[in-house]
Amino acid sequence: MSGFVVVTLGGLSPWLSLVVLLVVAFAAGTVGAALGVGGGLFLVPGLVLLFGLDIHVAIAASIVSVIATSSAAASGDVATGLTNVRLGMFLETGTAVGGLLGAVVAVTVLASQPNVLVFAFVPVILLAAVLMLHTRDRDTIPDPPPDPIARRLRLDGEYVGPVTGIRRSYRVAGTRPGLGFAFLAGIASGLLGIGGGIFKVPAMNAVMNVPLRVATATSTFMIGVTAAAGALVYLFAGDVVLAVAAPVILAVFFGTVLGRRYGHTAPVARLKTLFVGLLVVAAFLMVARGVGVLA
Repeated sequence: MSGFVVVTLGGLSPWLSLVVLLVVAFAAGTVGAALGVGGGLFLVPGLVLLFGLDIHVAIAASIVSVIATSSAAASGDVATGLTNVRLGMFLETGTAVGGLLGAVVAVTVLASQPNVLVFAFVPVILLAAVLMLHTRDRDTIPDPPPDPIARRLRLDGEYVGPVTGIRRSYRVAGTRPGLGFAFLAGIASGLLGIGGGIFKVPAMNAVMNVPLRVATATSTFMIGVTAAAGALVYLFAGDVVLAVAAPVILAVFFGTVLGRRYGHTAPVARLKTLFVGLLVVAAFLMVARGVGVLA
């Protein structure tokens, strides 16, 4: 058990500390899969505040666990057609570049100043919350403004509702602002160790007219690719600590299974309400990061 000393919690034994770590990671995986956000938003503060880990080690473990979240949840949603793969690949062009940029900045320019630029994400998160509240009583609109890029890339889609079993079609719009949100999501993922879904899901649902369940499934599919781009940087920087990352990945994987099931069955309005609450918490945590509480 000496390998787990790095995650000892207070005066608890290494075994009890490991149990607490698994519970925290399981909860993060559950929330992340249900809402398509990856879970790093809660996992990073938990690792820093509870276990006193260096923030770069916590971010590295979170990013690696995001890959597990994506692998566990996305495979089933792709098979059932709930994930819009074309849309995901389109947005990933912005997200992967942002993820690589964010990770490089985090381990170089901001290596000794991890709180810089964090405040810049707060207004974007609050904007996402406003967008979700504005569209709480509807999922999509049947006749959005035409979008030449969406039409040319054939981003429109259809899916079978996991609960109703009814096949629904939808038309994608707002591809340009959606790609901008995807780029911000990538930077946030690489810089802060979060999945980026807190930007992508509201953008897809409220800006691009994508049904919420499709948006969360597509976001979960995307975050694994985004995280992989950033994880390589943290790996080469020596921040991926096996004693932390291994149990986190295991717990996040099983939490993802439970979260995915809830996300498929809960009413859309309830999921949007939960998402708004998540965004408010995200803004609070980022302010705490900015003032040094989580540094």
